[in-house]
Amino acid sequence: MIVRLIVFIAIFFIAWWLYRKFITFKGGQSPTKSEKAKSSKKEEAQESMVRCTECQTFTPRSHAIHDQEARPFCSAEHLKDFNKKSD
Repeated sequence: MIVRLIVFIAIFFIAWWLYRKFITFKGGQSPTKSEKAKSSKKEEAQESMVRCTECQTFTPRSHAIHDQEARPFCSAEHLKDFNKKSD
């Protein structure tokens, strides 16, 4: 009776170990949904940079101020300075 119990427990643990190995092998082959979501969020978080026409420093495109000709500026002061020089 005890021998059967020990054999049953051994078979159970071997099956459990094989199942865990299969799951880790299967998970390593293709990225999971959470990894795909992380990589897409990372790509969305990256933003292009533009160079200020006045001082030549880089500014994120969303923070830049553009004039009528779509030239980027890092601040309103630089836009004013550039307009004064142009006139």
